Order: sequence, then C-alpha cells, then structure tokens
Amino acid sequence: MSNIEFLATVEVLQGLEVGELVKIQECCHTEWSAEGSRISAEGEAADHLFFLVRGKIDLRYDLPGRESSKDHTLSVIEPGGVWGWSALVPPNRYTLSAYCDAEECVYLRLAASDLKKLFEQESRIGYVVMKNLAAVIGKRFHAMQEELSRLDGFDHMHDW
Repeated sequence: MSNIEFLATVEVLQGLEVGELVKIQECCHTEWSAEGSRISAEGEAADHLFFLVRGKIDLRYDLPGRESSKDHTLSVIEPGGVWGWSALVPPNRYTLSAYCDAEECVYLRLAASDLKKLFEQESRIGYVVMKNLAAVIGKRFHAMQEELSRLDGFDHMHDW
C-alpha cells in the first residue's frame, strides 16, 4: 500500500482528494516504537498529531506515582486511527498517554505547526480534517460515557 493509499484510509482524512492527501503526506514523518513504549504523555505540550500505520496504540490515563497499566486504557487505536488531536485544539496538552501495545507500532507523526500552516493555505483541507476530528472526539467521548455507565451498572440500551 502506498503512503497516499494509506492516508486515504485515515479516519480524519476521509473526503480529501488525492492532491490534498499529497500535501498532507509532505507533513508526515514515519516513526516506530517497541511494545510498551510511551509515545506521548498526558499533560505534555501537544505539538504532534499521529496516524497509526501498523500495530495498536492504547490511550491511557496515568496515575501519579504509579506505573502505567493496561487497566487504565480508555481507548484503543487501530491502523488508520488518529491520536494526539490536542495538538490542534487549545490548550494544546495531551489528555491521555499513548502506549504501543503491539510488538512494534509504526505511525506517522505530523507537526501541528506544519498542519496549521497547510490549513491556512488550503482551507478545504483544514475544514475536512477538523470536521472529521470533531466526529472522532465525539465518538470517543460517547464510548467513554458508555463505559462509565456500564461500570456504574447502567445500560443505556435497556435501562430507559
């Protein structure tokens, strides 16, 4: 699969044309991490957006003074998924930590400053990405609400 074919599968890039994906590709840097590695940390300045190419990423909350645990996973990112959206949304601090949960994770790292410049030059790209990003954030928020409700003994589908 080419980089452009991959980018066409990324959830926040849905609806962009090939020429627009080429411009996004110019902002991408390929990186990889080993299992258990923390890629971004909750509370750090968020200056990069990430697209997962291969592997699995756990988004976790970290408790002060404790080692990270899979029990703290709130969301799992699969290939084509995105994390680090805080890089594009003030106050630009990561809200969760991202850990590689596969033998190896391969991902694209995009500097928020490069993306913001591109969005200013190509407003359609910015509109499509931010519209899709809002949908991703909404889905994650809803999933978290469902999980918290389930843990509290309330089933949204049956307890009306």
